[in-house]
Formats: sequence, C-alpha cells, structure tokens
Amino acid sequence: MQMKKLPQEFEITELFLVKAGNDFKRTFTGQIYRETTKEGKSIVRGSVEVTDGKLWSVAESQEELGYYLDDMCTLKLDCGLHSDKGMLTEICGINFFLN
Repeated sequence: MQMKKLPQEFEITELFLVKAGNDFKRTFTGQIYRETTKEGKSIVRGSVEVTDGKLWSVAESQEELGYYLDDMCTLKLDCGLHSDKGMLTEICGINFFLN
C-alpha cells in the first residue's frame, strides 16, 4: 500500500509533557521541533508555556531535552526563576529577560 501525501495546509506537531519535580500533578504540554544543522547534526528544539512564561531549550536528543525542560520547569515554579525583574532588552518589539 502506498502512503498518501498530506495536503500542504496540514502541519504535524509533536507534543510532549514537561513536569515540575516528581509531581505528575504539575505537568505542562510542550512542542518538539526536529532539525538538522548545517554540519548534518540532528538537534531537537522544545518549548513549553509554564504559568506566566515560556521555556525554550535545545538538545541533541529527545531525552536530553526532556531533562532540561523538566529542570527549568522546576526552577521556574519552585525556585523563582525569572522572578527578578532584572535587565530587559527589546528585540523586534518584544522584551526579553537576559540571564
């Protein structure tokens, strides 16, 4: 059986869960994007919205990305990551907190 091509208007998104600590009651849904660098190396980018912010990370594997985002989620919720107003810089009309 031949595989059918999807129409151009369809976009497939890969989703995953990010959790804060060992508590599965605090989970958030994120998106994964798989890419290849100019050097031919495969990378995985991920983003997840957590309370009042968004976390991004890049890794060489999906498992590594999961560890990074789980840890950042815990830091955001339990340790106040980015709670300090600190220094903001504006890029293309959007304020970014630099750390």
